[in-house]
Amino acid sequence: MIGAAAALMTTTAGRSSGFVHVPSKLLASRRQTQVRHFMAATSSQSAQLYVANISYDTDEQRLRNYFERYGKVADISLPIDRNNTTKNRGFAFLTLEDKETAEAILRDTSSSHLIDGRNVLLSLSHPRGQRNPNRFDDGTADKKRTLYTIDDTVCPSTDEEVLRKIVTKHCKSLDKYLDNSPIAAHTEAAFLEVKRYAEKFFPDGAIPKHSSPGSSDEPGLILDSGVGTGRSSRMLGEQHPKDLIIGVDRSLARLSKNDDATAASEDNDDFFVQVVEGQPNVLLVRAELGSFWRLIIEESWEVKSQYLLYPNPYPKPRRLKSRFYAHPIFPVLLSIGTDIIVRSNWAGYLTEFAASANIVSDYNKAMPITYADKPILSSRLLTDGPQAVVIEKEASALTLFEKKYFECGESIYELRLKRA
Repeated sequence: MIGAAAALMTTTAGRSSGFVHVPSKLLASRRQTQVRHFMAATSSQSAQLYVANISYDTDEQRLRNYFERYGKVADISLPIDRNNTTKNRGFAFLTLEDKETAEAILRDTSSSHLIDGRNVLLSLSHPRGQRNPNRFDDGTADKKRTLYTIDDTVCPSTDEEVLRKIVTKHCKSLDKYLDNSPIAAHTEAAFLEVKRYAEKFFPDGAIPKHSSPGSSDEPGLILDSGVGTGRSSRMLGEQHPKDLIIGVDRSLARLSKNDDATAASEDNDDFFVQVVEGQPNVLLVRAELGSFWRLIIEESWEVKSQYLLYPNPYPKPRRLKSRFYAHPIFPVLLSIGTDIIVRSNWAGYLTEFAASANIVSDYNKAMPITYADKPILSSRLLTDGPQAVVIEKEASALTLFEKKYFECGESIYELRLKRA
């Protein structure tokens, strides 16, 4: 590697001059490699795929072994991390001898393309000037467009290196962020009310905890984050009658639209916690999500599933850091739920969500992330999707957004994260 053979040129004072001397033989070798990649990629019969979300430990041979079951692989370019020459940078360019092989790979819906524990993300690599290949493909190029469609023409996808830097920074500075972000008082009061209700709901007051998690058949906790008016929580309550569904939203105006919910207790002046009429297993709670997640961690609650249904996608590049997966609270979000289910009409949002989750998992593997002196990510998250979701009828729509998308024919996608 150049990084290993190059030497910093120094001034007479012994300080670095900022220039790097690269041996001519090594430079020539590097140029020959670049020419080989270019010649292979520009063949009229060949096709090049951009492969993202690769495990940093995956090597060329592993990629070749996986993709050659579809056809002949002419060349693989797997960039190496300049700061750690034993690891790749998380993406590669795969040149195939014919376009039919590329099409077969992209059309294979029976495989999630799992390589070394990662669901890799695939897209066609386009010539310079058409589209930056070092971007995530949002997968909506051939889909029906509606008034609500979001794709690369509406909001360009995020450069992979930019996203990695943002998410890694949030992992490193999580403690500092949380120290400067006190838990909201109304959220703490609401959480205590939820805790009191949960102790009555579960047999013997035993709220499921990480130290003694129950089986999937036993009553458990399901968190519906950003619930809006509560439609999804009601439907989840019907689907999971044994579980306690906690629907959380920060908007009192949205939650107050429920005429079929009553206060969980008489002393309810400082917080908003309601039980849906006829569904004692469904609570609607007004709270700040970040604070609520932190309180769940502090209590060591074991959450079966967390739903994030149609979170605000902030489809403008300047609002990237407002999206959940690029926000400082993201590592905390990922710690809640054995399964995390995210839905959106923007496939690109879910693709970047999955990529960010893998960045957090990789960071946590090297340096465990903690909160309140507790490790918050005990195991790796495996990603599945995004996959298209088919709604059979309007009544099956989990949210009002989903209902609206069903009515106009807008595509819907789902991403699932599951602990290994």
